[in-house]
Amino acid sequence: MIMGNPNDPNDQTIILIPSLEPDERLPSYVRQLRGYGLTHIVVVDDGSGEAYQPIFRELAESGCIVLRHPHNRGKGAALKTGLRCIEREFPSAICIVTADSDGQHAAEDVYRLAEEAKRHPDALLLGTRDFSLEGIPPKSLLGNRLSAAIFALLYGKRLSDTQTGLRAFGPQLLAMMQAIRGTRFEYELQMLIACTQSGIPIVSVPIRVIYENGNAGTHFKAIRDSARVMGVLFGSFFRFISSSVASSVVDLGIAWVLIDGLRPLMGEHDFGRILLATAIARALSIGVNYGLNRNFVFRKERNSGTLWRYLALSLLIMLGSGIGVYGLHALFLANEKAAKIVCDALLFLFSFYAQRRWVFAGRRQRQQC
Repeated sequence: MIMGNPNDPNDQTIILIPSLEPDERLPSYVRQLRGYGLTHIVVVDDGSGEAYQPIFRELAESGCIVLRHPHNRGKGAALKTGLRCIEREFPSAICIVTADSDGQHAAEDVYRLAEEAKRHPDALLLGTRDFSLEGIPPKSLLGNRLSAAIFALLYGKRLSDTQTGLRAFGPQLLAMMQAIRGTRFEYELQMLIACTQSGIPIVSVPIRVIYENGNAGTHFKAIRDSARVMGVLFGSFFRFISSSVASSVVDLGIAWVLIDGLRPLMGEHDFGRILLATAIARALSIGVNYGLNRNFVFRKERNSGTLWRYLALSLLIMLGSGIGVYGLHALFLANEKAAKIVCDALLFLFSFYAQRRWVFAGRRQRQQC
């Protein structure tokens, strides 16, 4: 449902604010934004209830577009509702900025981020906070540092503030942002993962750190939403583990079947029989692993050379395993079996990183590597 009307559709910077149970700070915040010439504002009421409708009516009467969810659907869902409206009502938009409604983002910073985004139309811009300053709530400090460290480890990109809600991007990314998975706080993390995997540049812009009353107005649920965020962070890695286990089961199962099944055909040629069974099983398991990694783990829709890169990486890992085991045994007198475990564990992590960054990476990201 839309209350209010869009403004002149020419030369537009659109501000999108998802809101759940706001107080009087939100109308005041909107007035501050207007003071910086940011007059195209879309507010999404994410199921706040009747008690909060006077605030949203005030916003609509002041010229905002106000969208309403009858029930709370989550921040991600609210952002997507707003993005669909922007795509429909503002076809000439030149920049979209998302901001929180709880007073954490200064109007001046929203304006600066919007102006910077116009210089980077193909990038995602993040308004990043400096968590080294005093006065940061402990749970916000811990949550950001933990998620930033895990993000850098698994996705190879260092971002100092993975949880900021102040973001900006050009209309070229509208369709992509609407297609990203997630309906609650995890949506914003999915956005970072999607941009990283697709090779979309991510630009950080320093902003002020504002926490009023220890961030008491946040609707972030520490246990439930943290679990969602961690699930998103580790999601592709857990899928990678599952794919590897499934491929190993296929490899072992087919090898066992063929070792016995080929006996009537090959008689006493045990070496040839075992070698052939192993080769067939490994070829089929590689196919299974490639298919799972492409469609399930990294969700790469088009081939575009991924098979050849995958096969090249598989050969490199096989050689690396043999050389690594021999090197540890020869140089450090390590037990060969223990060395095999250490080498393959490290190569497993390398394989995940290489497949995400090279084999199944987005086109622009491969060009930047």
